[in-house]
Amino acid sequence: MSEAFTPAWANTDAPAAAPAAAMQQPPSYGTTPPTAEPANAKKVQYALSMLNLGLAVLMSASGFMAVAKATGFSADIFVAIYMILFGVLLFSYELMFFKSVDSVVLPLRKNFGFLFGIKGKAIFIIFIAFLNFGLNTAAEPAKSLGLATGICFLVNGLLHFTVMLKYPEYVASGVVNVQSYNVAR
Repeated sequence: MSEAFTPAWANTDAPAAAPAAAMQQPPSYGTTPPTAEPANAKKVQYALSMLNLGLAVLMSASGFMAVAKATGFSADIFVAIYMILFGVLLFSYELMFFKSVDSVVLPLRKNFGFLFGIKGKAIFIIFIAFLNFGLNTAAEPAKSLGLATGICFLVNGLLHFTVMLKYPEYVASGVVNVQSYNVAR
């Protein structure tokens, strides 16, 4: 694949060029860039990753229950399928925190590069929180589990944003490691 078709966010070797005016501005939120990673930053990243893994399993389970309990053709089936797919996506991304596998990370980075930054991941988590609220006419166990999972996802997404804004040094290095986007296959 040609380099011309590679999105800037998918390339881990060179950061995207910033305009000269943007480089001269002071850092956002009145903070200075962190000089060193805190000693317990990996623990914070581990806790957020484990929380995401657990919620991804709950979301997929409520999606499976909604599909299994469906009595007819409705929009809930589509919502449930998306819940399963997004749960598997988040689960597979979070597994890469523990052991990075290039054959999995490269397609994830290419197609879902927004997950590789804390802001994109937080927005995605909030998006799938509202997706969990979409099981309107599902059978009772799936609807209740979807509602509870949606609330937990919403709190989790807000937690990610809080950590990103208030303690950016804890999540600065929490990106899944991959050698290069353009690895010869």
